[in-house]
Amino acid sequence: MADTKYKINRLQTTNDIRPLVDKHWAELRTAKERGEKVAWASGPTFIIPYAMGVKCHFMAGYAAYCGGIGAADEVLKVAEMTGDLPETCSYHRLHMGMAEAVRKGISINPQAILPIPDIMISGRFCTEMSHYAEGLHRRLKVPVVAVELPIPYEKEDVPRLKKFVLGQYRDVLIPRLEEFTGKKFNYDNLSEIIKNLKEATMLRNQCWEFFKTKPSHWTLWDYGVSIAPVFYLMGKPGSTEYYKKLLKELQDRKEKGIPAMAPEGEKYRIYWDGWIPWAFLGKFMRKLTPRGALAICGRYPWEFFPHPERLDPENPLESFINCFFDEDNPRVFSNKAPKGSLEYISELIDEYSIDGLIMFSSKTCRMWNLSYLDIIDALDKRHGVPGVVIESDMIDSSMISDSQIDTRLEALLETIDGRRR
Repeated sequence: MADTKYKINRLQTTNDIRPLVDKHWAELRTAKERGEKVAWASGPTFIIPYAMGVKCHFMAGYAAYCGGIGAADEVLKVAEMTGDLPETCSYHRLHMGMAEAVRKGISINPQAILPIPDIMISGRFCTEMSHYAEGLHRRLKVPVVAVELPIPYEKEDVPRLKKFVLGQYRDVLIPRLEEFTGKKFNYDNLSEIIKNLKEATMLRNQCWEFFKTKPSHWTLWDYGVSIAPVFYLMGKPGSTEYYKKLLKELQDRKEKGIPAMAPEGEKYRIYWDGWIPWAFLGKFMRKLTPRGALAICGRYPWEFFPHPERLDPENPLESFINCFFDEDNPRVFSNKAPKGSLEYISELIDEYSIDGLIMFSSKTCRMWNLSYLDIIDALDKRHGVPGVVIESDMIDSSMISDSQIDTRLEALLETIDGRRR
């Protein structure tokens, strides 16, 4: 089914991402040499040390970075060599491996090494985030501040949980960081961060609209790497400028009729559910592109600030938390699939003219991949849109199978073709 005539018209703006990301990690890597304190954080807690001028690493961001630069496998090998089970979360293992490499002087890619933190903030969306903090505390003796971020089961739970999480930020996290830094929390700085974040994410959502056109003017992978400025440059110059440049390039493409996939656009419009495969973006692009298949839509991109218009610099802390505990945010209910998922994905199928579904099931993150077969069955019956499950991982190459990808992708596209005929 492959047809070599299909190629990706690469965006120029996304070439700006690597220098921005490298600069962020270089500043963090050398922070202690300048006498600065360093924090590590999981979940949406990193904004608090950012507001206090503390250099901060973001757990998922580091994992995506290591996967993207091809450093993940060697760090994961160190984790396994020093006792971590390969079945556990690959993000967790990556941090354990990096910490052990630093602690024991094991040689790994220097770009994957970070300074050992002075404090860790465990914002727990999943069980592995508490294991990550506990494991690093036990090995490195670093103090931990824990914040529980429970996932609602029903929409009626959301207001109560917002209050609970806000109380933890105000009564636990902020006072602990004030004690850690020896200074009062800077609400003015937080307001400035929220102001810049709102502008950047609203521009980003304007870019998202270009997926609705047929053919699409960019790919889901372009969007995935374009998440980086939100986390790495939050409150700093560069994030808004990046999205302005990206938006202009997409507007130019629309005016000139330039599709994401040459020569005339995609043959199959694919919905992608689950994690972005950070270490394997090139692999999946090489699998999909020759077949004329383009991933253009999914739930993952809406995890972060799906309604940026609700961010309020006058109420920075409350509005930030509200964005993560939002009744309209599909991420809030994603691990209760198919509950809360079917109606939302149905809307996406219609709105983005989806031809087929790929459910990316991470072998080390089962919590977020529940009931995929039930979802596929229900949506197929409702819309006549077929789907497949591809089992893999975000960064661990030992859990990715080329033959499985090829077989299931061929089955999906043959089913689409058969129904079209």
